[in-house]
Amino acid sequence: MLLWHQILALLVWLPVGVWVYTVIGWLVMDEVEPPIGWAALVVGLGLGLATSLAPVRELCWVPFLVAVITVVLAPGVMEAWRRYEMFRIDVEKADGIYERLRVNRGDVYAMTKLSEVLYERGVIHPAIALLDGALKGQPKDLFQNEMKILGRWRRDLGSVPLRTEVACPRCGTINGAGVFCQRCGGEYLLDLMRRRSVGFGGWGLVMGVWLVLAGLVAAGPFLLTETAGPEVRLGAGILAILVAVGALGAFVWRGVRG
Repeated sequence: MLLWHQILALLVWLPVGVWVYTVIGWLVMDEVEPPIGWAALVVGLGLGLATSLAPVRELCWVPFLVAVITVVLAPGVMEAWRRYEMFRIDVEKADGIYERLRVNRGDVYAMTKLSEVLYERGVIHPAIALLDGALKGQPKDLFQNEMKILGRWRRDLGSVPLRTEVACPRCGTINGAGVFCQRCGGEYLLDLMRRRSVGFGGWGLVMGVWLVLAGLVAAGPFLLTETAGPEVRLGAGILAILVAVGALGAFVWRGVRG
């Protein structure tokens, strides 16, 4: 008759196999950086080995549970990563538009494109104010599409009053519709976009920390010897799960919420 730890030793390779297959797919599709991908593969295999071969059998449930929860949270991790990538690309796009505006601050076309990027990234009111100000006095036949976009944005805004004044994140000066701060000359709309993406900016750091913690979970059963009492083993297992899975779960929750 199989003991419970022997059953876990067999079952763990199901989530580990799914994890390895998923990470390899991410690497092939270039969706993750190679160092992170390879580290994730090593940690996944380590969790499987820790469950199957750990000398302290009472702790094999710890890497098993971490492996299962890792696979369950994997879709959320990738969703958060994709959102971060979209933010990063749009910030780079906005920075490129600002390069044109630094040369010609009256570039109406650049301002309309900047407003579209801002709107897509959730900077709603400044985007509408910027587009409205840029189109004032412009020939309607040259900006028909932009006029339609502005009308749609206003309809989507509904009865909510449009807030045209924005505080510069650098100096705190209140600015109207524009692209540069009236006081410090800062690119305050670009700064607003970057502040909205800061929740994803630490993705690599968080994943790196999680991989280290999960690696410790994988090594834990080998490091804790038979001389450790059952209370120590249980406490170490619970602490490892709370720390390793809590870090990853907090990232997923923050990232998916956007």
